[in-house]
Amino acid sequence: MLLWWIWHQVRHQRPNEFRRVQPVRIAFVVFVLSLLASYTVASLSSLPFVDQNASNLVLLNAASYAGVVLLANDGITGRDRFLVLLRRISLAGGLYAALGLVQFFTGHNVVDSIQIPGLTSGGTGGVDTRGDFVRPESTARHALEYAAVLSMVLPVALTLAIRESHRTVFLRWFPVAAIFMAAFLSVTRSALLGIVAVLLVLIPTWEPAVKKMAVWAAIGGGVVMYALVPGLSGTIIGMFSGNDPSVDSRTDSFAVVGDYLRISPIFGRGLGTMGPQYRIFDNQYIGFIIEIGLIGAAAFILLVLTAMVTTFLRRRAPDQLVGSMGPALSAAVLAGALLSAFFDSFHFPQAVGMLFLMIGLCGAHWNIRQVNDAELLAPEMHGAGPQENTGVRRLGGSLLRRWYAGLAVLLLFVPLAMSARSATGVFYANFNIDLQAPPGATKGNALRTEASSIVNFAAVIQRLYEDDHHNSTVLPTTAPLYGTGLRDAVAVYLPSAGGQWQTNFNSPTIAVEIVGSSPEAVMEKAEQITGAVEKLVEDLQGEMGIWEKSRITSERQPAQVSVSYVPVRTKYALFSIGALAVAMAISSAIVLDRGIRQLHRVRAARAKEYSGH
Repeated sequence: MLLWWIWHQVRHQRPNEFRRVQPVRIAFVVFVLSLLASYTVASLSSLPFVDQNASNLVLLNAASYAGVVLLANDGITGRDRFLVLLRRISLAGGLYAALGLVQFFTGHNVVDSIQIPGLTSGGTGGVDTRGDFVRPESTARHALEYAAVLSMVLPVALTLAIRESHRTVFLRWFPVAAIFMAAFLSVTRSALLGIVAVLLVLIPTWEPAVKKMAVWAAIGGGVVMYALVPGLSGTIIGMFSGNDPSVDSRTDSFAVVGDYLRISPIFGRGLGTMGPQYRIFDNQYIGFIIEIGLIGAAAFILLVLTAMVTTFLRRRAPDQLVGSMGPALSAAVLAGALLSAFFDSFHFPQAVGMLFLMIGLCGAHWNIRQVNDAELLAPEMHGAGPQENTGVRRLGGSLLRRWYAGLAVLLLFVPLAMSARSATGVFYANFNIDLQAPPGATKGNALRTEASSIVNFAAVIQRLYEDDHHNSTVLPTTAPLYGTGLRDAVAVYLPSAGGQWQTNFNSPTIAVEIVGSSPEAVMEKAEQITGAVEKLVEDLQGEMGIWEKSRITSERQPAQVSVSYVPVRTKYALFSIGALAVAMAISSAIVLDRGIRQLHRVRAARAKEYSGH
């Protein structure tokens, strides 16, 4: 879709078409530029192969989402096409919710029974439960993704049902009823919070009669749900009270955000490189702060606010139906953005795809009500010459007139490209120091050696070492230490077999990871750490008066530490820097050209006004 949009913009003749400043498109371009900047940082970082592939794949995903936003923003030029698309989204959302209801009442995932030749399922299969109730997912990967999509479709379906009274009752209210029912039966806090956010935006825009009808509908729906699904109300109340491991995991992860952010605070470490092997935050905004930095996170928030504000402010229009879609689309974007704070939405294609579609529709809503007939006949008055009737001619005209601005921007990127060419990777080593029980403790039978009995002693040794030596505060779950972006760090820790959700220290082993700028420095640290740990093992037991033959011993595995070099991706970095430089150069030339021509236009209008007096 992105390629088609580019071809359409470049070649399509539009001699009489003019739209003013495109706030949604501009905000989205800023967000995309921040993604390119973060990709450059990822390319210049020594990352594991899986993270390198993830950064490439996510960049392609971003390009696909860009096609959705831009095509929706510019491809919907008329009222009828705009409303037809919204009706289809509403109906599809109703069917999507109905499939989830089937899963809830039957306890069977219907999607698993559909086999497409040549394809395999990417999901886990089966159904999830909470409080003895099935958590439906429809065709989504997870119940949270299902809830996010329902929350974003709901305001569109509800507004169409209220305003389009000429349509049949079933087509109007089936999507609304199905989505409301599915949202409550999804047994997720996110769905309920999404509904609340949607209603907080829509209710103030309704007439008193509509509000009264909504109150009676809510009472009736609550009675039906209570009678139809006994025990559901107690489960819903329980979700917002008491202890919940999922909530505890989210809040406990806040402590490590600052450690990751300090490594690369401006543009982050690269979108898609913060996988579960590092940490699962279940919060897309925290993920943005770490992956695309403060600049990227601010750009995304700016995009969301721009889409919401521009469409909401144009709710009062002569066409009541089109005007009422302003708050609806604003509520849809708000719901999607709000629920992104409760799960990693960019890892779920339906959730992020629907969010970007709604953002693009906000731009379409701005466009179909923004045409100025007086300016359509004079394109030269708003930044284009009379012969610049295609995208390539308008772009060429701006570049020819403001070539110096683009050249200045390109020259600014030259030092960055030279710095990228000289970027180097890191050297890495990892090994274990195993603590072994004394032979006397086994009575000659090696099968009686219980490793768990020495784990506590290993933990004491690790803590004593950490008290006297600098240790990395950033520790991934399973990824290597260099994947965090640190270039000079040491991590000495007890390996956990339980991962992030539940620790399980079942091995009397002290793991060591070292990242450095040279192999000699890494080897020197390896010997220092090994000697320090072995000395602690001996000294502590000596202070306790333990006989030498009964002492726990330590052994480094492997005995000979190997150091590996982890390179950076210089070619990828140069490519992203070049793309970013060209995009910035073209954008600066266009902005400057339009700004100067707008200034000339204002001066000409004032001169004409003064001459008339």
